[in-house]
Amino acid sequence: MSEHVILAAVDGSENALLAAAVAARFTHLLGGHLGLVTTLQVPTVPLGFGGGLFSSDLKNRLLADARIEAEENLRGVAERIQEHCGILLPEYYLVEGAPEVEIPRLVEQDPHIIMVVVGQRGYGTESRPVGLPHLLGGLGARLSLTLKVPVLMVPPDTPLDQICAGVMVSVRSPGDA
Repeated sequence: MSEHVILAAVDGSENALLAAAVAARFTHLLGGHLGLVTTLQVPTVPLGFGGGLFSSDLKNRLLADARIEAEENLRGVAERIQEHCGILLPEYYLVEGAPEVEIPRLVEQDPHIIMVVVGQRGYGTESRPVGLPHLLGGLGARLSLTLKVPVLMVPPDTPLDQICAGVMVSVRSPGDA
C-alpha cells in the first residue's frame, strides 16, 4: 500500500462511530485509505473479586466473545462507511492489549499511517455498555503524548455537517447536532 492511512479507533460506542465518520470525511477529502482499529482487553481481576476466580478458561471465553462482537462491529462500521462516504471499504485491525500500547505499536509498524482519530469520550462514558468494554475513553490524550503522528480527538457534539453523516444515520438525526 503506497497511499497514506488515517486510523480511527472504534470501540462500539456512539462517540467512536462519530470519530470514524470524521476520519472517513478526512479520508475522502485527502484521498488514501481508512483503517479502523479495536483493541480487546480482558481484566485480570473480574469486577473487583479475587484474581483466583478468574481462570484462564473464563478469560479465553470472554476474549472469544469480545472478538466476535468487535469483528461484527468493525465489519458493520466499515460497510456503512463504504456505502455512505465515497471511499473504499476500510481495512480493520483487531488487536489484543491496552489501546495506549497497541495503537502506537500499529502506527510504528505501518509508516503509511498519518493520523489517528479517536472519540473524545469513549465507551466508558456511555450508559448502555454491551459485552466487554474496549476502554477508549481518555485514549486521545495518552496517544497525543506518545505518537509521532497527529491525534484528532472528536467531541461528541460534532455537527453532522462536519462529518460523513451517512455513517450516523441510524444513531443521530440532524436535529441532534
